[in-house]
Order: sequence, then structure tokens, then C-alpha cells
Amino acid sequence: MNISHRKLPGSLRRAMPGAKVLGQTNLHGVIEVTLKLRRKQALPELEARPMNPLTRDELAARYGASQDDIDKVTQVMSGFGIKTVSSSVGARTVELSGPVSAMESAFNVKLFNYAHSSGNYRGRVGYLFIPDELKDVVQGVFGLDNRRTVRRRRQPIRDMGARQALASSMPKWYLPQQLGAHYHFPPGDGTGQTVGILEFGGGYFPSDLSKFCQKAEVSTPQVTAISTDGTSTESRDGAEGEVMLDIEVVAGLCPRASIVVYFAAWTEQGMIGALDAAMQDKTNNPGVLSVSWGAPEGTDIWSDQAMSQINETLKEAAYLGITVCVAAGDDGSSDALNDGHAHADFPASSPYVLAVGGTTIVDLNGAKADVVWMEGDGLRADSGGSTGGAVSDVFQRPDWQSSITIQSVNPGAIAGRCIPDVAANADWVASPYLLVVDNHAEPNGGTSAASPLWSALIALLNGQLEGGKRVGFLTPVLYHAAVGAAAGQTVGAISCTDVISGNNDTASVGGYSAGPGYDAVSGWGTPDGQALLDAIKATLSSTTPSPSPVATS
Repeated sequence: MNISHRKLPGSLRRAMPGAKVLGQTNLHGVIEVTLKLRRKQALPELEARPMNPLTRDELAARYGASQDDIDKVTQVMSGFGIKTVSSSVGARTVELSGPVSAMESAFNVKLFNYAHSSGNYRGRVGYLFIPDELKDVVQGVFGLDNRRTVRRRRQPIRDMGARQALASSMPKWYLPQQLGAHYHFPPGDGTGQTVGILEFGGGYFPSDLSKFCQKAEVSTPQVTAISTDGTSTESRDGAEGEVMLDIEVVAGLCPRASIVVYFAAWTEQGMIGALDAAMQDKTNNPGVLSVSWGAPEGTDIWSDQAMSQINETLKEAAYLGITVCVAAGDDGSSDALNDGHAHADFPASSPYVLAVGGTTIVDLNGAKADVVWMEGDGLRADSGGSTGGAVSDVFQRPDWQSSITIQSVNPGAIAGRCIPDVAANADWVASPYLLVVDNHAEPNGGTSAASPLWSALIALLNGQLEGGKRVGFLTPVLYHAAVGAAAGQTVGAISCTDVISGNNDTASVGGYSAGPGYDAVSGWGTPDGQALLDAIKATLSSTTPSPSPVATS
């Protein structure tokens, strides 16, 4: 078959550093690939919180893929012996299945098996090429390369004595309710709210959650585990602590909420599929989504096409009125890379999420502000840890951050998006969270705990808003001027407690320091939940709804 192809922008791949080629991938093996297609029309830029979120049906009808494009992809790929397994107008996806030999012909690529210290993978190098008939239709191809990204793992337990039998009552940790009181969370138990959580390993174990709720003296929430791609929802692979920490932080603060956990493989394809599953979930309809996983920008983990398509989906979340809270990282300014440069963690660096950094509580019941989280040398590999925080090398600084003057510590870098936006307790030792996992209670933390803490707060805020309204795309609101008595200050300044002490210097070029006002280690600071609720209510009651994206297209 003589087919003409053209290069797919953003699809460049390089072998992972240190990877060794084991041989060509079995040509007869069957693999599944996800295609992202163009929109019927571009989703307009979003520089403010939409006052009237779109419904999923509206988003699909106006900004989804066209059925004609889906049909064309199915027709062209069938000529290569590749079957369409499923498709979605709303998610702009076509799921394909076929032998490696057919995939190589369709995308003009060679696939090889690689050995790597982080896990063996099927991979490729160079660009992908799309049949001419599909030019401009296909914007991303995911699944040919299934390398794993760096996982947001639990910090290794330094002292096994820290693990306790569940019968022990001696406290070595804080309960979520204590943290909620420290941060002045508004009253509520999450009734009527749904919190979504993305997970890329590990599993959900009801017995651990039940035991956690007994120790925390709260009722056990309803938890639904969903596998978005066949990934196990009950794996004990070392990441189960990550899963249970996310769930238990939310459960301790919102015991009457519904918690939906979306599991997927930790690959580009998995991240895209899990986000799509949450966005398209009409049944559970989460109002807030927590993501405790990520990987540094500027690595061979993320391809440009993946970052672009993930960012597009996060933009959809903003239009749908879903708040997405993402952990900013646990290894300081280097984000665990040893190339000497500072790195922002993605997807925390997306302009459409609420990036959450980490602090240490120094005065649980008093008035002293938290300080920036920095343990040891700030690196988990050395049994330390510290908050992520940096200036993006990929995403330009949004208009709503135009007043932020922080520059990247990397020479010649762009004036990129600054993260985090906010922070909360993350310290593993000085102010740890209670975690029950594998039938043991232990202290834990990280921005992986701070993100679900903020997600629980958003759920409580949603429960306080009238008429079924949601907080939605909170991030730009924090940078805008408050209304009413606090006019002249930003919403972030009046609804967060400023963190002014500490830094996250782990990269050779340096890092970022806390100071008065916004900074790139704690954002606007730690939450004052009641003040944030008051500010949001004032904003919603005084702001004239902006034209809907439908009207402006």
C-alpha cells in the first residue's frame, strides 16, 4: 500500500537516558492506541472564571470532535487493518486496536522494546507521521510508546517504629479535622458533593479506609473505584499508600461526600484517559478533582503533544466548573532532576489548575503562620522532601498573573506560569498526616496530601454555595481584586494566611523563597477557609456574568 504521510507536530520522542534497546517489538502483538482529534471549533481562551459553566453536552456539541472526522479516521485506519474500538465526540478520541505491524505502517514508525531502571517499556524515537487523508484531523497519538513517568511516591519510612499497630492510641500525626480547624474550614460534612481523585498505581482497600475512619472518628464515605483502561483498582505495588492517603484526607473532612477514584496506567495515554473519564462522567459528576501525581517539565517523559492535549482537557474542566487541584511536587525547585536546573511539575504547571504547594505547621492551635516545607536537603531520595514551586518553561504567564514579577532562576527562561497558587501542610515529620495502609497506621505527608486537603475544602465550599453553584475555576479569582470591604487587595491575599519564611532550593541554579504576598513556594499561602468562602460569595454576588464562550465563538 503506497500511502503518503506527513509529520505530526509535537510528537517527537527520544529514548529515555540510560535506556537500552532489547530488540524490535513483536510485529504480531496487538496494542491499543488513543487518537486525539481536532475540535469542531477552537475552545476560546479563558482568562477568568466563567460565571455560567458549560454542560458536558454543550461542550461536546460546540467544541467536541465532529462525527465526520471520527468516521474518516475509522475508514482510513481500517485500510491498515486497524479496528476502531470506541470513540467519543466529547472527549475527541478514537480508540484503535491492531497489530504492531499495522500501527507501524499507519504512523510510519518503528517500535522497540527498551530496558530502563524505572521499568522496561515499548518505545520509539523521532516523529510520528499521519496519513495525508488525516492531515489536521489528528492532533495526538498516544499508546505506541508506553514509558512510565516518574511516580509521585510515598516517602520511604525512615523509622519503621513510626508504623503502629492499629490498636495503638499514642498520636504521632494530625487528623484531617485538626488540619481543617487550623485552616478555618467552614462547617459541613460534604453531603451532596462528589470529589474525584486520579490514581496511577496502587489500589483502594475498604478495610484500610474503615480503620482510618474509626481512628479519625468519622463515618465512612461512599467510595467508587473506576478502572479507566483495565488497570487494577486493588494493586499492592507500593503505591497503595498514595491512593489511601488521597482518599483518607478527603474522608476525614468530607465523610458524607461521594469519592470517585479513577485508576489508569501511568503513561501519557493513561493520564489522558483518566482525565477524559472524569470530564465525561455524567453519572458521578465530580465538582472537584484531586491529582497527586506528575512529572517535571523539560524531560523525556512528556511529549509536546501530550502536554498540549492534557492542557486542553484541563481547560475543559475550567469551562465545566470543575476545580482541579494538583500537587506541585515534593522535591523542591529541582523536582528530583539532577541536571542543575529548576523545573515546574506538570500538570501542576497548567494554567487551568490550582497548583498546591507544601508547608510545615509550627503552631497548630495558635496564630503563627506555617513555614515553607523543607526537610533535610529537600530531596526524597535522601530521605528529605520539600515543596515544589517554580516558573514554567512551557506555559506563558497568564494575564491573571501579570502583576507577579517573579523571574525564573533558569538562565534565559521565559516569563512562564508561576506555581504554586496556594499551599497547605505537607510535612512528613513535624506535622504529619495520619495514614492507614496495609493494616498499619503511620505518619505521612507531601503535597500529595496538601492537594486532597484543598480538594476537600473546595467540596465544603461548594456545599455552602446557593443554587447548586460551584467554586469552579478558582485560580484566576485568587489573583483578582476582592470586592466589598477588602477592595484593593486580591482575593488570594484576604483568603489565605501569608507564608513568609522558607525556601525550596534543591537545584544547582537555586530555587524560590517565601516573602510577603505571592511567592513561588507557597503561592498566596495556606487557606483561611471561612474567609475564602466569604470572598467567593462576594465575588459571585457582585460580578456581572461574562459572555459565555458559546456566544463569543
